[in-house]
Amino acid sequence: MRHFEAWLVRDPYSIWHYYTTGNRWQDTVRDLIHDRSICSAPDYTATNTTTPSNPLCTTTPASPQTTPLLTLLPPEIRSMIWSYVFGSDTLHLVQIKNKVKHVRCSSSSITPGGDSDNDNDNDNDNGNDNVNDNDTSLTHHRHCCPLTPARWRIYDGRIPGHSDRLLYPHTHTDLPSTLSKSPISLLTSCKTIYTETLPYLYKNNTFDIDDLYTFISFTSTISPTALSNIKSLILQWTPIWTPLTGQEHKGSIYAHTHSDFLWIKFWKIVASLPHLHSLKMSIDLGKFMGTMVGGGPVVVGGTSGRILSLNICEEWVRPLLDVSGLKEFDLAVTARCDVTSRGVIEGDLVRDAAVFREDLRNVLMRRKVFVPGCCEDGGENGRKKEKKRVLAITAG
Repeated sequence: MRHFEAWLVRDPYSIWHYYTTGNRWQDTVRDLIHDRSICSAPDYTATNTTTPSNPLCTTTPASPQTTPLLTLLPPEIRSMIWSYVFGSDTLHLVQIKNKVKHVRCSSSSITPGGDSDNDNDNDNDNGNDNVNDNDTSLTHHRHCCPLTPARWRIYDGRIPGHSDRLLYPHTHTDLPSTLSKSPISLLTSCKTIYTETLPYLYKNNTFDIDDLYTFISFTSTISPTALSNIKSLILQWTPIWTPLTGQEHKGSIYAHTHSDFLWIKFWKIVASLPHLHSLKMSIDLGKFMGTMVGGGPVVVGGTSGRILSLNICEEWVRPLLDVSGLKEFDLAVTARCDVTSRGVIEGDLVRDAAVFREDLRNVLMRRKVFVPGCCEDGGENGRKKEKKRVLAITAG
């Protein structure tokens, strides 16, 4: 126990404490970290404890008061006022140590597909990694707020300052100074206004996620009313390995952030959102490099050394298919390639990404019902070619 207390005082969030050492107390610490018993934001749904107050507004509202705003203005006018007050911004969810916070993005709303629609886009056609700081497209996810990406995304051209030596996902040294800290004063004016206006905070804003557990913890800290009013989500996912295929191994630090359990639980929560209307998803396939072997090109890299299979019948896709009732769905796929690997994989990836997006749209927007085993025909149903590009390949 003495060693454990010394570890806590020294550096509880150092990533090096996660790895197995053969010493019993250190391995016990690693198991506690892996199970998120320590060094993690809480998941109140897992512990069955009382849900705390709304994390976006931590001040307790005052007692109900009589105000002309509530007694004279009709509900329709008040609804217009609340919508104007809370706006329609993108909130980047981040986790620092054991706290879930957010950064309110001042850039414009994310455009589905983003610059991948533009045939003249330098990033797609010229292999240029440079992008505009205000670009918030799916293919340039969180480039609008470069302090907010998770630590496993620090090698995709972002500004320096991220750390890969800390357990929690969002590690940029300057990130704490950019957090949206102040509570929304309107919510704290009185309990009546709090009750009436709280849904607008969740239904008018888009919640942006690039770490599964951050969202899981966030949803466990808000009330069922707030959760039911979430209408718009954006997910950036970087697969370290392919979920639900037996590739996960507990000894990896990424089992802490990319486990099969988190993948299933995340989509279970998303599927339970009754008023979710918009879901946008960006998949970063990682970095690929090509080399000439035996007179022909060989490509290495990607998810666990291979290209993630973009097929609706894959096992890793099945948790997504429980989502229903969407009015809008979009998908973007990104990869970083050198010249050799790009020439090998680009054609197939462009085709597979477009087909995959259309198949997911058909299911998630209930255009068609997915039937297990329907892929034996090659999956041609609903697979019409689109002019819109959903793949962004940048120079590696």
